[in-house]
Amino acid sequence: MNKIANITHKLFYDNKVLMVFSFVVAVIIWLVVVISFSPIDTVVIKDVPVTLDLANSVPAQFNLEIFGQSEFSVDVEVSGKRYILSSVADKKSIRVVAQTAYVDSAGKHTLSLKASKVIESDEFEIVGLSDEYIEVFFDVYMEQDFNLEPKINIDDELVEKGFVAGEPVLSADTVVVSGPATEVRAVKNVFAEIDIDKPLTQTKTQAADINAYNEAGAVLHYLSYNYGNSEVTLTVPVYYVVNKPTSVTFKNAPAAYIDNPFGYTINPAQFNAGIQGIDSDNTVESIAIATIDFSQLKPGKNVITVPSDSITSVLSLESFKDFEVTVNVTGCKLKTLTVPAENISFVNSPKGYDVKSVTKSVGSVTVVGPEASLSEVTPSELFVTVDLSGADLSATEQEFAARVSVKNSEDCWVSGSYSVTVTQ
Repeated sequence: MNKIANITHKLFYDNKVLMVFSFVVAVIIWLVVVISFSPIDTVVIKDVPVTLDLANSVPAQFNLEIFGQSEFSVDVEVSGKRYILSSVADKKSIRVVAQTAYVDSAGKHTLSLKASKVIESDEFEIVGLSDEYIEVFFDVYMEQDFNLEPKINIDDELVEKGFVAGEPVLSADTVVVSGPATEVRAVKNVFAEIDIDKPLTQTKTQAADINAYNEAGAVLHYLSYNYGNSEVTLTVPVYYVVNKPTSVTFKNAPAAYIDNPFGYTINPAQFNAGIQGIDSDNTVESIAIATIDFSQLKPGKNVITVPSDSITSVLSLESFKDFEVTVNVTGCKLKTLTVPAENISFVNSPKGYDVKSVTKSVGSVTVVGPEASLSEVTPSELFVTVDLSGADLSATEQEFAARVSVKNSEDCWVSGSYSVTVTQ
């Protein structure tokens, strides 16, 4: 007993022990006061997300979906003892739900918001919300294909003086429009739009914004285009305007005629047109309207029609539709020969395609050239090349274009087009 008394006496007369003991007692008293007499505070919890759950809801029973804005948040005012608010009340402790029980038709609906505590036993109260309602657009999902039209928005002239623009070209002709059925049904036009801020002097290709318009010309909302996965570009072809003589070039010419082609005339001989890739510093002497293959030529006068709108990178500014090219093949004769079967070869054969026989060979081949040279051309000097790259592996018998050429001659060529039929 004396031993315990001595220990107790030493503890209570030890300043350090007394200091610790006093601190613990003070903390306990402070906690009791804070808990018992803590003031009631009000705080605002910012940006609490609104729950819009359509699973097993009334809108879901009518196949209604949300279009447009679907994520909302509100500020929630709560009250409670200060120490509770500082330790418990936050975004995760409050649930705000949009009421959808009365949504049974398409359109914009005003939904009331209801806030509650996630844990009911939390000792704070919800006082109010920054917004009591939200507006949400509901409708049935629908998708439909529409023709896509180009639209260029400009404040000034489209092209600089001395240039002309061709028809705009889109990278896609159609577009899938999807979204709320009432909006999709209201679509009158779908445009791929670009903005041009200054006149152009060269062809321009630009990613386009796609917009759907109704009958009144108003932009429709809540719509997606090509499911949001495909970019559409719009190209504005720009041409420099010239008025130049016309010309033609030749291909597959025998060696003797590469630098000395036959004479020709073109009607009309002058052409008013726009040409891509040139300007006042980089112009042309003539406009090549066509490339003529020697296989199109026979002795005498050869008349070839060239549509004015078929010339690559050239825009016709004339009213006529066709050119008439006359090539005079002089000093030449023709004769007819048959190609030997052993002179037929095949190239670019697809894997799995095996030529077994030629059921239709190449006969009655027209060879053209000066009489002296022509007399020396024999069937053994005619060779046929057949390109099989487009072969149908499932077809037993097919017809292919045949390229016939004359070997060992500098001034003779084959005129006309030919084909062979093969089996596999």
